[in-house]
Amino acid sequence: MTKRKPLKWIVWGVVFLIVAAIVLWFIPTSYVVIYPGVTGNLAQMVTVKGGKQRNHGNLLMVAVGIARTNELMYLGARLNPNVELLKTHYVMGGMNMKQYLQYNAGLMATSKLAAEVAGERLAGLHSYVKTVPGALVVGILKSGNAHGKLQPGDLITKIGSYSVTSPNQVHGIMKKHFTFGEIVPFTVQRHHQTVVVPIRTTHIPHDNAPAIGVMISSMQEPVIPRPVNISAGSIGGPSAGMMFSLEIYSQITGTNLAKGRIIAGTGEVTPSGQVLPIGGVAQKVITVHRAGATVFLCPKRNYAKAEAMVKRKGYHMTIYAVSNITQALHDIEG
Repeated sequence: MTKRKPLKWIVWGVVFLIVAAIVLWFIPTSYVVIYPGVTGNLAQMVTVKGGKQRNHGNLLMVAVGIARTNELMYLGARLNPNVELLKTHYVMGGMNMKQYLQYNAGLMATSKLAAEVAGERLAGLHSYVKTVPGALVVGILKSGNAHGKLQPGDLITKIGSYSVTSPNQVHGIMKKHFTFGEIVPFTVQRHHQTVVVPIRTTHIPHDNAPAIGVMISSMQEPVIPRPVNISAGSIGGPSAGMMFSLEIYSQITGTNLAKGRIIAGTGEVTPSGQVLPIGGVAQKVITVHRAGATVFLCPKRNYAKAEAMVKRKGYHMTIYAVSNITQALHDIEG
């Protein structure tokens, strides 16, 4: 009998841990976890009409994964040096995961347009961006009344009888002409059709004007000499822009930038070619290493964090800190 007691306590200990894990799994936290994601071969994602595909080496874009955490995931993430925990509100604002993914899909769409212009300008072509009058809906907050009525991609052109030519006008129009709880008609362009949508205004945290709970931006359209198609699948966010631009340049000029190497990079790009900082760069270093890349381009403001991860992991990788795509091109061409 005495020999069976340790086994009995071991069994009960295992049962307790299993029950505790199940309970923790169903307790949400206020954190999201950022973890190493995927890479994408840009030659398979970007097609320039009449462009030339290279034969040796690869240019890669890189993405991270993001997930809401429960208590069990949170404890695991605290013990995992390869991931990063961030407050949900800091990352997602007032959006739920579905809305956040829609918002990032909008950012990806904007990033593609900027990359097309920047890439063709880098190749010496006359490309530019024109701004479309109105306020583009890029995200919808769960705390507002626009949910189920407006959608990302809608272009607000009128609020009541007041014309909207810029997103900067919206707050002023709402504060000056409307009250909380009032039903306001919003005129939007949706799929090339004009739609009038009545929405009741409400209080939104940190906003002193009547609001409906949308995130807005300006709508921009590229004017490019060479048609470009970019297929990013389910990947969202703006951070692939720099690498899209370099791939577009490569195909237009016929320049083999990779030269037998695997080169990865990340960074939001503006139409003028400036490279802006992004999130999750430490986790992207891990993803880049797993993909076999030996060169990593990252925004200048992200360089210190990327370099720290390379040193901590002992990777053999050259990192270039870039502030614009002309510099990025110079770095990888040597």
